[in-house]
Amino acid sequence: MNLFFGGPPEESLKRQVGEKASGPDVSEKTGSRHNEKYEQDITALREKFGNSFITGLCIRITLKEALGMMPRNRKRVDAYDGLARYLQEEYGIILTIYSQKTKPNDHEEDNL
Repeated sequence: MNLFFGGPPEESLKRQVGEKASGPDVSEKTGSRHNEKYEQDITALREKFGNSFITGLCIRITLKEALGMMPRNRKRVDAYDGLARYLQEEYGIILTIYSQKTKPNDHEEDNL
């Protein structure tokens, strides 16, 4: 590696030694599905959908329903983007929240 980066080989070994050592270079990803940020939201969804809250579920609710179950300071659909990503990645659940004030796209009209 010294051919590419130059300097003596000891420099790379000393990098994280001493008072200024920060931590591991690689972050570990835990296998846990527990995320405190969305815990209350997931509890509210489990109460609403009961035993149907399983992997592969598709949830389609209005913004008004979502705000009633899972209040947000920012009362917009995009306030739930993080929750939707988390549910998709960890549970395989697709959460779609739509506003009744916005006009649906052509492909959404068939589903209403």
